[in-house]
Amino acid sequence: RRRILVRTSPSPEGHAELAVVDSGQGIEPDKLPRLFEAFYTTKPQGTGLGLAISRRFCRLMGGDISVASTMGKGSTFTVRLPRV
Repeated sequence: RRRILVRTSPSPEGHAELAVVDSGQGIEPDKLPRLFEAFYTTKPQGTGLGLAISRRFCRLMGGDISVASTMGKGSTFTVRLPRV
């Protein structure tokens, strides 16, 4: 059974954090370093642009996006943005 959890919290550095946690199959460790590269995709029908664009927007606003994943347990994408 798949689940998605969306959580917000302040970070220790004073940023606002938004985490999206899923209970999917996870992302293979060898694919994690390239996940935010433009045109790199792990999906048969993917364009490889979504995460690259998301990271660019986050960095333009003074923040960042990262991913942590465990095979068989799911992934967590965390967006950190400066608080206004």
